[in-house]
Amino acid sequence: MRRFKSLDFILCALSGTLFTITFVIPYSGILSWFLLIPFFVVIEDKKPQKASLFGILTGTIINTLGSYWLAGTLSRFGGFPFPVSLLFLVLLSIYTGFSFGIFAYLATKLDLFNKKGLVSAIAISTLWTSIEFLYPFLFPYTIANPQAQYLPVIQISELFGIYSVSFLIVLINISIFRTIKWFLKMGVFPAVEVLFSFLLILSTIIYGLLEIKREDSLISNSPKIQIGMVQSNFDFFEKIEDNSRIISERHKYMSTNLKSPDLIVWPETAIQSWYSIHSDRLIDGGNVEIPTVNGAIFIAGGLSYETKDGNEANITDENLNKYNTAFLTDSKGYILDRYHKIKLLLFGEYLPLTDIFPSLQKLSPASGDFIPGNELNLFVVKEKGLRIAPLICYEDIIPSFSRKFAEKGANLLVNITNDAWFGKTFAPYQHLLVSIPRSVETRLFLIRSTNTGISAIIDPVGRVIEKTDIFKQTNLEGKVGIMNGQKTLYTRIGDIFPIACLIFWVGFAVITKLRGKYFS
Repeated sequence: MRRFKSLDFILCALSGTLFTITFVIPYSGILSWFLLIPFFVVIEDKKPQKASLFGILTGTIINTLGSYWLAGTLSRFGGFPFPVSLLFLVLLSIYTGFSFGIFAYLATKLDLFNKKGLVSAIAISTLWTSIEFLYPFLFPYTIANPQAQYLPVIQISELFGIYSVSFLIVLINISIFRTIKWFLKMGVFPAVEVLFSFLLILSTIIYGLLEIKREDSLISNSPKIQIGMVQSNFDFFEKIEDNSRIISERHKYMSTNLKSPDLIVWPETAIQSWYSIHSDRLIDGGNVEIPTVNGAIFIAGGLSYETKDGNEANITDENLNKYNTAFLTDSKGYILDRYHKIKLLLFGEYLPLTDIFPSLQKLSPASGDFIPGNELNLFVVKEKGLRIAPLICYEDIIPSFSRKFAEKGANLLVNITNDAWFGKTFAPYQHLLVSIPRSVETRLFLIRSTNTGISAIIDPVGRVIEKTDIFKQTNLEGKVGIMNGQKTLYTRIGDIFPIACLIFWVGFAVITKLRGKYFS
């Protein structure tokens, strides 16, 4: 299917570019169902080592194009010189690209592309899915995330998680790939693969349509609360200046313009003052950080600390554990509960190894020195019937994280984040897109309160029913359902599906080896 070596690079670039497009152009997720075909053409007959290099190349292209904003972010937020930030972007993209390299190496080592039949097609799909699940990405994403804009397709996420959609996409890709080879008279018609793929996608869509109808009925009958989110629109540089009072007062003023809210949500680090973990009220220099809004409770992003030696009088930088915190308060600023962010952002909130080599902090003085929390703490508000899962920053893009909160009994997901440090790039749109499946997996409303946008309300079938523009000072209001009494299959069983995928292709490899056809 190819004559020139240069064509290999062109085809890898084509797959990589199409993959990126699905994350940046609305409703381009249809490309996902065939974008891997050029990549498959390149690696199918390659030796494993060479195939892995083309896999790394494809993955590097995807992540360099899709995460281009990271270079600017590291310069603004981490304080790195731009050439260093650019180098980091390339290195991170290569690292992420290794996931594609691993797939290409194993698929060709097991000779999966040259084996015929449904089992080998499933083996390819399960290999891809298990690597997506196991590979330690800095920003977790899957080939399935762009399907969030096709609601019937992603409803199966409530059963087996977003990785089940990845499996389906790769299976369709391999079936089309083999059909093209048959059309070009380079193979037999993959009748079983095509039929199986067709039945799977058909059943997925039918299931999705039926579940959307059923879930809409549950949403309609669920108790409702009025929520309000404050998008104060402070630029990153405004946040790092000494203007905490101005930031607090803007949030307070904007909150008083909300209409009869039950719950008011402020974004990540909306409160700039530091509070001891033993503080019982958000009050700084006599100023209460939270405004009086009758009947409302607040979730507000802020900053916490505790002394390492337990001596509250010994407040030195070396003696502090610092936390990125979500506070639950009443409208007089009394702290009802708090949650410390667990999944910290590398190079933004911490630098690795600084506890062993403190001098590393000088490489990026703008990077934080936070430590992670250690408890998935639900915010329970009995009088309003709320059990809130507080998610900070990119914790809303990690499937297992929301699932664990739902397993503990959460009936509402609340994400507070500050995407200002992305600037006016595609990143805030990507962040929203990748977060949408969390609502489907758990069948809970997800509300996202952001400093500069995109703030949004997402319902349990994945519809973005309200959202804001980026870099606009505004409030977002709406009613959300409190979804009680249901735990999805995914909530109950977790990531069994990608684990089963791992077991399948490993078992396939072992059986093939026992037959004497393993590793050529």
